[in-house]
Amino acid sequence: MRISLTLLLLLFSSPCFSAPNIVVSIAPIHSLVSSLTKGISEPMLLLRQGGSPHSSSLRPSQARALAEADLLIWVGPELESFLTVPIGRLVKPSAEMQLLKLQGLKLLSQRHGGFWEDDQHADEPSHDEQSINPHIWLSPDITRHIVASICKRLIQIDPKNATAYKQNRENLQRRIDLLEQSLKKQLIPIQTRPYMVFHDAYPYLEDAFSLNAIGSIRISAERAPGARRLQQIQSKISESAAVCLFSEPQFSPALASSLAKSSGLKLGELDPLGSTIGQGEDSWFILMERLAENLLNCLGEVPE
Repeated sequence: MRISLTLLLLLFSSPCFSAPNIVVSIAPIHSLVSSLTKGISEPMLLLRQGGSPHSSSLRPSQARALAEADLLIWVGPELESFLTVPIGRLVKPSAEMQLLKLQGLKLLSQRHGGFWEDDQHADEPSHDEQSINPHIWLSPDITRHIVASICKRLIQIDPKNATAYKQNRENLQRRIDLLEQSLKKQLIPIQTRPYMVFHDAYPYLEDAFSLNAIGSIRISAERAPGARRLQQIQSKISESAAVCLFSEPQFSPALASSLAKSSGLKLGELDPLGSTIGQGEDSWFILMERLAENLLNCLGEVPE
């Protein structure tokens, strides 16, 4: 009986360690963090399936999660503009991790001129000439850098699980390497095929796999363009050498189909956030595979 009481006293007097409370803004980054914390904890995804990082608003439960976070991982105000004010009010300064501020990233600017239009959403201010394109998770090289930086931060706030974080990082980096090698081989046949996108979300993907996007169309997902604007867009597409026009899930399928048909282009779809994939450690990999598959499906054969 004395032994049992002694054991109980030791248990109750020992410090109680719990895994850190981690919140991640968008699904592709949440996928990477989930792989790093596998077997340790489950990070919370702030922006659920189908939500736009450009125009979301916080629910009370999400605001609570921000206030309680030991680590908040987000890309930056160039992407999740709705988070800028809540982070300043709710998140502990020591808990914030903004990925666009990581040292050593090869950041790309938004493109202007020629067939490129400002990547401007209806609810955002205009980008200036030096604005950064925030879609950094579409580069395997940058993704490896992100993974290493997040792993380092996790070890700082949760050193008792350092070995597990490091092992998870090695496994994740290996998966990224293998996927990158596979996609590079798959995409070689379409590297010179010109195409246009609805907004400039893919320069990191293009840079990583030597793709040939030649322009974008600025259309609000919330408002259909008028007749004059439609005519301008159709003229622009017709003047380009594009083989394919890629829309995104938030845009009207009828509008995308009409624009492609009137311009004699094939129609494809690209989704930089993987809005229909769901969450989990495999989501980033599925996202990248689907982007490659959709590019190949639309650009694999040049229309006569």
